[in-house]
Amino acid sequence: MAIMEAIATTYLEADASSVTFSSIPATYEHLQLRTTGRGTSTSRSGQEIRFNGDTGSNYNWQRMQAYGSSTAAGIWTGSNYLHGPYGTGNDADSAEYAGNVVDILDYANTNKNTSMQYFAGVFGTPDVFFGGGVWDSTVAVNTILLYSASYTFVRGTSFTLYGIKSS
Repeated sequence: MAIMEAIATTYLEADASSVTFSSIPATYEHLQLRTTGRGTSTSRSGQEIRFNGDTGSNYNWQRMQAYGSSTAAGIWTGSNYLHGPYGTGNDADSAEYAGNVVDILDYANTNKNTSMQYFAGVFGTPDVFFGGGVWDSTVAVNTILLYSASYTFVRGTSFTLYGIKSS
């Protein structure tokens, strides 16, 4: 049976351009990040994720999305971030919140690259997003930066990082 423990939670009391989880212990098999919130964008916009401050072109990712009666998909290679879950509803004044679950697999295994996958949905609309990616590094993840180039996280947005290990 797996054990899931909360490592850290950040609840925004004021708008913020980014959130960082640092000093992540290497004692778990996997990490899971759960977010609920909104951003200042007037459109659906994703969160970017970087590990250990790496800003190089070391990330490859893909995503699929369905919103209303539309669908889209794409693949990006040599990016300087992983495209993460959607962090905003329709706009900052909307009652719509985005909910996200991100799995960061084998984050402390220095024998392979770190991979992640996510599922996200925007409450109040029929929007769902799936994606994943790989950080081309065998360094153990000890810092996670979440940010967006197109919006700011608004007050009330929450981020919780969990560690998962076998019992």
